[in-house]
Amino acid sequence: MSNKDKIRPRGRPKASGIRKLSKSVTVKFSRIDYERLLHRSRQANRTLAEFLREAAFNAQIVARHSTEEATVIRNLVGMANNLNQLTKLSHQTGFYRTKNVVMELLEKLKVIMNEYKIVERRKT
Repeated sequence: MSNKDKIRPRGRPKASGIRKLSKSVTVKFSRIDYERLLHRSRQANRTLAEFLREAAFNAQIVARHSTEEATVIRNLVGMANNLNQLTKLSHQTGFYRTKNVVMELLEKLKVIMNEYKIVERRKT
């Protein structure tokens, strides 16, 4: 046998192009959050990079608000602002003068609340 036949490759075999980790992402944490992450990764018996990679791919992200919910919230905020203005007006001019406007606003609020309840029932 020649020397070439006796030479075997040493070390770990090269990773395939698909599994090779070639891209990095920079994320900044406060010192406290970093220590918490480090502690959790040690509890899981993983390196910090492995722990973050697994957490990123196994996490479920839930949208804060749907478009419908955002519209409802915007309407409610606007109505709350109107109510505050009407309250101030009624203190200045008297409640009986602002009664009709308040009753109109209350009816609109009831309609929005009923629409919101219908949307919530569809989700469950």
